[in-house]
Amino acid sequence: MRGLSALYPPADAEGWDQVGLHVGDPTRDTVTGVLVALDVTEAVLDEADDLGADLLVVHHPLLFSPLRRLTPETASGRLALRAARQGCAILAAHTNVDKAADGTSHPAAAVLGLLDRRPIQPLPPPGRVKVITLVPAEHTDVVIDAMTAAGAGVIGDYTGCAFTTAGAGRFEPGDSADPHIGTRGQTEHVVEDRIEMEAPRDRVPHVLAALRQAHPYEEVAVDVVPLLDVGPPTASRGLGLVGRLPEPRSLAEVASALADGLPSPHLRLAAVDDDPTREVTTVAICGGAGDSLIGSVIGADGRPTVDLFVTGDLKHHPTLDALTMGLSLIDAGHFATENPAMDDVATHLRAQAATMGLTAPVHRSTRATDPWTDWNRTT
Repeated sequence: MRGLSALYPPADAEGWDQVGLHVGDPTRDTVTGVLVALDVTEAVLDEADDLGADLLVVHHPLLFSPLRRLTPETASGRLALRAARQGCAILAAHTNVDKAADGTSHPAAAVLGLLDRRPIQPLPPPGRVKVITLVPAEHTDVVIDAMTAAGAGVIGDYTGCAFTTAGAGRFEPGDSADPHIGTRGQTEHVVEDRIEMEAPRDRVPHVLAALRQAHPYEEVAVDVVPLLDVGPPTASRGLGLVGRLPEPRSLAEVASALADGLPSPHLRLAAVDDDPTREVTTVAICGGAGDSLIGSVIGADGRPTVDLFVTGDLKHHPTLDALTMGLSLIDAGHFATENPAMDDVATHLRAQAATMGLTAPVHRSTRATDPWTDWNRTT
């Protein structure tokens, strides 16, 4: 969990998203194998079982709505119960992967060779705080690791950033106290470390909860200090991306390139004026279901700021509206626009595991979870 959080900070996820551990015990010490997949399905759980993988890292969260019961009468309940019986934990990394510097929109951009890439919706400069706590020296690393997993300690491209200062703590447990160190009514002196870690404001409750759970003391001393934002905006991370083609191409040529370069057997093109020969220079891409970002590429004057928008799961009416505004669209499919990015997730996890001295293999799922099959009827 700590390695995944370092690569894809939970703080980057949308507020509505359900990232993190969905099934499993967060205190488990060892993992025998990891399987990276886009979705949780019966076939993917079969694959994990065959590979001996007891951790499934998926892009799409298994559990979204608040649970009232966990039974096999629902798809998510059935899959969660099976994973639990199988001893396979499930960890989701969703919009925090979408917003990564090489997130889910980048494979399609690579197919087209887009230049000058930038996010459609860049991550705003986050409001940040410094969380300060005092801990017995022998527990310092445990507390830092817990705070890191909760989203603290990310500074630019560096993770797990913390500053510690050695010192001496002094306290006297009261009559009703249950001290980890010391005796009621007696003054105690303890060698302690002062830990300082930065965290995004919206992760403070999670960081404090993780800190208190990992801290050995009954009463934990914590300071949360607001920080003045002096850093640059996050230009390389955010939802979707915009770029330009190396040279102008027709809509038909772009569609053909995507059909060839992505696992997209049912790509659809909606061309302005129903003209697939229209020239394309600038392209916006959002892996997965990206119709919510169409408005972000329409300027204040009502004109599109790009020639083409590529995504998946496009609906009828938003597509008609975009065409009316002069924006052509390609629906390459939800699976096809996101699944290739899972290769990068697996690659990064392998590298991260190696740096952490972990030996559990990281596998990439070979099970296609696209539910659709083209059915071309001929007469």
